[in-house]
Amino acid sequence: MLAIAGAAGGVLAAATTRVVDWFVMTDELLYERLAFSAARSGSPIPTLRGAHIPVGNDLYPLLLALVAKHDEVPAFLHRAHLLNAFLIASAAIPVFLLARDALRSRLAAYAAAALSVLVPWLVLASFLLTENAAYPAFLWGVYLVQRTVRRPSAAADLLALGGILVATAARTQFAVLLLTAPAAMLLCDAAPRTTLRRHRTFAAALALLALAVGVLAAIGDGSTVLGFYSSTTQGSLRLDAVPRAFVQHLATVALALGILPFLLGAAWLGTRSLRRDPFAVVASLAATLLALEVASFDLRFGGDIPRDRYLFYIAPLVLVAFVGALREPRAPRLSLAAPLVLLVLGFESAPLPVFSKLNVDTPAAILDDYLLRAGHGVGGARTLLVACTALLLAIFLLGRAIAGRRLVAVVLIAATAAATTAESVYAFDRLFRVDGTSGRPVTLPQGIVFDWVDRTLGTDKDVTIVPYAQIPGDYWATAGWWWDMEFWNRSVTRGAYIHNEYAEIQTTFPKLPLTFDPATGRASISPTRYVAESGRDSRFRMRGRQVSLTRDVLLIDAGARWRADWLTLGIDDDGFTFPGRTGTIRVYPYDGQTEPRVRYLALYVNAVSARVGAAFRSNAGSWSVELPPGSDTTEQVSVCVPARGFADVTVVPHGSGRVWGDLSTRSGIGLQRVRGIWLNRIALADEIGPRCSP
Repeated sequence: MLAIAGAAGGVLAAATTRVVDWFVMTDELLYERLAFSAARSGSPIPTLRGAHIPVGNDLYPLLLALVAKHDEVPAFLHRAHLLNAFLIASAAIPVFLLARDALRSRLAAYAAAALSVLVPWLVLASFLLTENAAYPAFLWGVYLVQRTVRRPSAAADLLALGGILVATAARTQFAVLLLTAPAAMLLCDAAPRTTLRRHRTFAAALALLALAVGVLAAIGDGSTVLGFYSSTTQGSLRLDAVPRAFVQHLATVALALGILPFLLGAAWLGTRSLRRDPFAVVASLAATLLALEVASFDLRFGGDIPRDRYLFYIAPLVLVAFVGALREPRAPRLSLAAPLVLLVLGFESAPLPVFSKLNVDTPAAILDDYLLRAGHGVGGARTLLVACTALLLAIFLLGRAIAGRRLVAVVLIAATAAATTAESVYAFDRLFRVDGTSGRPVTLPQGIVFDWVDRTLGTDKDVTIVPYAQIPGDYWATAGWWWDMEFWNRSVTRGAYIHNEYAEIQTTFPKLPLTFDPATGRASISPTRYVAESGRDSRFRMRGRQVSLTRDVLLIDAGARWRADWLTLGIDDDGFTFPGRTGTIRVYPYDGQTEPRVRYLALYVNAVSARVGAAFRSNAGSWSVELPPGSDTTEQVSVCVPARGFADVTVVPHGSGRVWGDLSTRSGIGLQRVRGIWLNRIALADEIGPRCSP
């Protein structure tokens, strides 16, 4: 069994280690940051940007922390993808144990275990996602639950509860096993009293757990119990849509497994559940509850698309049952009715979405473009799926009648292995062939481009980023810029935001509110010595020694107490002036200044879509610019800055035109504003001018 898991992990690692870039934001960034925090602090408490956060899926980042070491991100990413391959392939071990208990055959158990590590969802091992730990953890939880149902004891009860807790630590959604276990115990026993007598340890532990959860919920909020997933308890649910979503989700998993394994496996589980077989009861309950949970979630938050990423965990349970069905002396008949109806209903309403690249939420969708072409549209594709279901079932029944059980079993297991392997290969092909969500090939190394902060300072330093509209007019390009900044540099450990602007780039991440005292330029916070801010930022410039200017980002040694060199007042967050409103650039004295001195500002101004201009005035003179549409220029302005206080440069704009929406939030995407001249860059010269009289 270890050989199967090891061989699958080795083959998978050859593909996953080719991925050298992120693909799923901000999920991968979250788990990378949690891993780095655990590796640095040695604490299992989930910490992000220096703050403890209520995240439930902490098992995977703790495992990542084991390979995090202190290297730069590219080396870590290689080891993480290597770990992913063997971690997700280790699911073969609990599948083998499940199948051996359920089928009483080592050969059948080996077959089920091998099939479980050939499914197309293994492509998820290419990403820093909890699925890599959750896949084996869920199956271990199911195995330990069915084990205590089959052979009750105090030790088995404790192991089952431990397995459920570990699975829930891998993914919060697996808390459904806390319902699965007692329900299976009741169904498999003759009476509730018998269940309580056989599983008193589990009942006592479950009661204590329920009490603890109740106390936490009473003294806190939903996040105390569910962490980031507390939002899943919100949102309106259309109960009438749940049955349709339920069958669609099951049909999606069935399609990815080749349809027939699901039909036969579900039929076998139904028959065995009626006989109170522990594995069948546990597997049926777990699959049903998980499918209902995922369908409910997708109806509220998933855009009404079956997201098999959250449901593929049931695939090995179906495959074990599939192998069990093939070993039965008699072919199923009436037991096929229920799963057949489920699949027909699911295929008849399947949305069959098509995506330009691999969609991590629904890897099974890689088949949809072929189905739509073959069926000449959605309606034809649905009809084709129903016809294929009937045809495959007819071939199976005819084959059993003509060729016999053993030959059909061998052929179908081999065909299923070939089909799922081909899907997996195609999933990786789509991943490698089409640029990722970062807009880059996932096989193209990016560390040398983006990890410049770590290479400049080392991975043991702490840097605060201050996100800004780095790519004018493009929200998502700006978001990608700052995702790269944080993802590729371990030293980036904090994020500061002025008036919560650009905070949606990392929606759920802890954020430090940053303000400046207009009278002194002093910052409200000084969390780290180093600051990384955009060279384009027209809101402020942090005072300090410039360590580096790379990719238009300034890395500044701001010292122990942050202060600004200059601030803007009365100007939009991305540098646009408001029509009819005077803006201000406020300049503060430099450190150690003892007398009034002249300072020089370079103002890079632009007219986006209309003829605009502005008059600049300071205590050292006045200047004006007039720009035709689409043009730009640079204006040097001088100002006499006193040793104490500040000096202002006023900006009086005239003319206005339409520009892109305010991209400090997503709500500005696709909108337009009416604004004046654009200060797209402000630079204060290092040179100190002569003594002056303010």
